[in-house]
Amino acid sequence: MDVVKKNIMALRGTVDIKSKKGVGSTITLKLPLTLAIIDGLLVKISDDFYVIPLSVVHECVELTREDIKNSHGRHISYVRGAIVPYIRLREYFMIDTPVPDVEQIVITEVEDHRVGFVVDYVIGEHQTVIKSLGRLYKTIEGVSGATILGDGTVALIVDAPKLISAVKLDGVEAVI
Repeated sequence: MDVVKKNIMALRGTVDIKSKKGVGSTITLKLPLTLAIIDGLLVKISDDFYVIPLSVVHECVELTREDIKNSHGRHISYVRGAIVPYIRLREYFMIDTPVPDVEQIVITEVEDHRVGFVVDYVIGEHQTVIKSLGRLYKTIEGVSGATILGDGTVALIVDAPKLISAVKLDGVEAVI
């Protein structure tokens, strides 16, 4: 374990070990975000790009005007016989442009719950180097970092668990 600790510390990270007799041990490794690479799903809302980590993506489905009408104003969709609540990222990030006729729901699975994120377009898989956000942007709930796309465009990386928690804390829990 000493070798692991030295290597993690050389990368400006930390190792935390907690043990409880008869229960077990928890080992937490923390590395700077600038060293993290994730596989993500690149999505687009209006002219803005976002990356949702593939580790939480379950599937993608279309959300049509008919689906919205059938949900009677609630943020839910019926997917394979199951009710899936969703968060409109357009509303969350306050993007005020026309909504396309057909949107996409990226269904995530977080802590054994499925929650969808509504986006305009799903672009595809994208291997992402996570860059830390500056001081001014670190307070944005639901965003864990950013990445620079091949054409120089910046895409925000969605932190699904924190975004879901932020929406629940804002009193929208009944919708989700």
